[in-house]
Amino acid sequence: MIVFKRIDRFYGGVMLRKRKEVLIVLCTIAIIMMIGIGIVSPILPHYARSFGVNIAMVGLLITGFGVARILVDIPAGRLVEVLGRRPMLIAGPALLGGASFFCALAKTYPQLLFFRFLQGLGSGLYTTAAMVMLADISNVRTRGPMMSFYQGAILIGAGLGPTLGGYIADIWGIRAPFLVYAFMAAFATAWAYFKLPETKSPKTVREICDDISIDESGDDKPRVTFMGSILKLFKKKEFLLGSLVTFGIFFTRTGTQNQLIPLLGADRLDLSASLIGTVLTVVTIFQFLALLVAGRLSARLPRKILITPGSVALGIGLALVAFSRSYWSLIVSAMVMGAGIGLAGPVISAYVADTLSREEYGIGMGLYRAISDIGFVVGPVMLGWLADRGGFSTPILLNASFVICIACVFHIFARETAK
Repeated sequence: MIVFKRIDRFYGGVMLRKRKEVLIVLCTIAIIMMIGIGIVSPILPHYARSFGVNIAMVGLLITGFGVARILVDIPAGRLVEVLGRRPMLIAGPALLGGASFFCALAKTYPQLLFFRFLQGLGSGLYTTAAMVMLADISNVRTRGPMMSFYQGAILIGAGLGPTLGGYIADIWGIRAPFLVYAFMAAFATAWAYFKLPETKSPKTVREICDDISIDESGDDKPRVTFMGSILKLFKKKEFLLGSLVTFGIFFTRTGTQNQLIPLLGADRLDLSASLIGTVLTVVTIFQFLALLVAGRLSARLPRKILITPGSVALGIGLALVAFSRSYWSLIVSAMVMGAGIGLAGPVISAYVADTLSREEYGIGMGLYRAISDIGFVVGPVMLGWLADRGGFSTPILLNASFVICIACVFHIFARETAK
């Protein structure tokens, strides 16, 4: 109850008790799953090399996870509409846990790759269903704070995971992080089973929050086919523009933040691994602080007032990274980058949800996640290829220009959804 009161006080009293209870459960599971993903990240390359494969095959384990998410995002959106939100929120962690257990028991590299692919499917199932449930139980005023709180939980989990994974591997061996991940996913599965309601039904949503207007005339409307629903979404300008902003953020996270900044720090600035880790931690810290601010402001301000400056700040931070010639200039760049991602990230998710009708939440959030995950996969490949041919500055500056151009296009052509 203390947690509920503090959340409510911070966000200006916009959330009802039952809504907060569902939010806390979703965030708890998200923290557990992100800790699990982070737990295996320090040992994954070494574990893969133990099977005698080259570096490219090591990278395929990471790419395969992202590709699996892309492949399942849209079908997951369809499944939450047919089977409900709750089954997917239970199946996602269950699949992740089972796949993690068998990753620990893998005898060959193909087995490991297959089970990593299954992990990606489980991650995609849960993430899409969680976004749909958040959309179900929120309105225009509460959606921004809720998305901010949820993304803050993801950041906490992602930050704790790698450190825990390193210590677990040192104490119990290189396969142990996968077993711990399996145990945590099993707990998340049970937590979802016993604590999460089904929010597909308008009646259930009203029991959770009575401040949401639901149109129950859906049964009288003509049914739209699966492909018809997707084509309809591609005709929504605001949906596409919002998805493009998120594509740029994911592209930046994996391409520049997780790949080029560590390489630039090591090759250009001759930084140690600990100093490079500090730079990445600064990005996360400032992202988290900006998330808190964005969540509070999004309950009071129009979405575009936060999204556009945040995206532009991210672009400026990237440009500063490209011109960094010292450790401290890179730290300042990391601060600006983190603030930009934290300001725009959760609010753009709320913006995209605003553009969807309740009947479109499943397919819409699935397509939105797929577009985001394409950026997650394409970013490292494209920027890495450019860096091999032209050094670090060129791809990072192109990344900065891309993000700022998207921000300008979004600001000019996208209408405001929360006035």
